[in-house]
Amino acid sequence: MSSDGQFPTRGNCDPSDPEEAFLWMLVGLPGLKGAPLLLPIQHLRQVSRRLWDCGARPVEDPIIKYRPPRAGDPHWLASPGTWADINDPEPEDVFDVRQFVAELPLRQRQQLAAALGLTGTVPDGPPAPMLPVTTAVSDEASASNDPPPLFDPTRRSVKAVMAYLRRADPDERDRVLAIERHFGKARPAILSRYQHT
Repeated sequence: MSSDGQFPTRGNCDPSDPEEAFLWMLVGLPGLKGAPLLLPIQHLRQVSRRLWDCGARPVEDPIIKYRPPRAGDPHWLASPGTWADINDPEPEDVFDVRQFVAELPLRQRQQLAAALGLTGTVPDGPPAPMLPVTTAVSDEASASNDPPPLFDPTRRSVKAVMAYLRRADPDERDRVLAIERHFGKARPAILSRYQHT
């Protein structure tokens, strides 16, 4: 295993190297919370050497295997990972963005929507029907250097979204479709038309 910070696994640790023979076994130790490694790898290499110098040698095949934290696991950014029976099948590595967003508290969904450039807040229920907005006619002109607000498909009708997508550039189309797919109602009339773009 190189010392370039590569995460230690059974596959990349040399069982004949005292500093690597047990290194992969020191990942996700019982009771560990917040990270998969108790100490920096350089320290764990010294622990592996100590075990070796004390007479320990890997002689049997393991009966458990390490599973690193996955994106869909609870607290996956700070999870130590898990150990499972060597014969357990690997779980599907599918991250369901819609489920992840649906499980976020409202405040975090609002922050995520704002970070993606959506206007307003993410509603809990179905959006209210769009009513035409009328404003008083004025003789005064106003100008602003602020960029116009980004198009938000969650607040528009299917017809309005389809019209907007027809004239949008590819990057903008991808952004709007991602919002429709993950934050909107995922309306088939819109998504089926652009599923292959």
